[in-house]
Amino acid sequence: MAALSRRASVMLFAALSFSSAHAEERIDCLTSELQGDDNARAEYIAALKETTELYDIAPEIMVAIKLTESGRSLNPAVKNVNRNRTVDRGYYQVNADVWLPVMRDLGLNVGDSDMHDVRKNSLIAGWVLRRQFNRFPDSPYEGVGHYHRGGGTDEHANGIRARYMSKFMPHLRRLISRCQ
Repeated sequence: MAALSRRASVMLFAALSFSSAHAEERIDCLTSELQGDDNARAEYIAALKETTELYDIAPEIMVAIKLTESGRSLNPAVKNVNRNRTVDRGYYQVNADVWLPVMRDLGLNVGDSDMHDVRKNSLIAGWVLRRQFNRFPDSPYEGVGHYHRGGGTDEHANGIRARYMSKFMPHLRRLISRCQ
């Protein structure tokens, strides 16, 4: 696991260090497999750009998370009820039961409906991911894993993160190799 984590972290560091040269072409390439009408694509791309610039996150990582969490469809109403009865919402499947109270405690006026708003879901997901990258500054691999399953360091929590990363990394590899 440690060797995989190191190799994956190298790939994630590479994604994080891409220059913004040819950003428009890169974004078009990264989002080319997403399925939806032109308006949905434009709305997703605008939110993606705002989020990645605001939180200094490589768009490859955000798109790979979107593909892992909600697939290729540009339907922002997607939601998933977890085994623990918490609810993940929107493209990035942000856990509303975990993150909305944290955001409210910080004085932000957010609600369940915000989780299905394309822009707000993207910005919230970027905020969560940036928090995890800040927690694990030497391991973006851990940061992405903790985006999906933030708490716990026991075997169960680590297993959930490992399974998530086994789904996330192929998306990231494909995006990087296709859109460099």
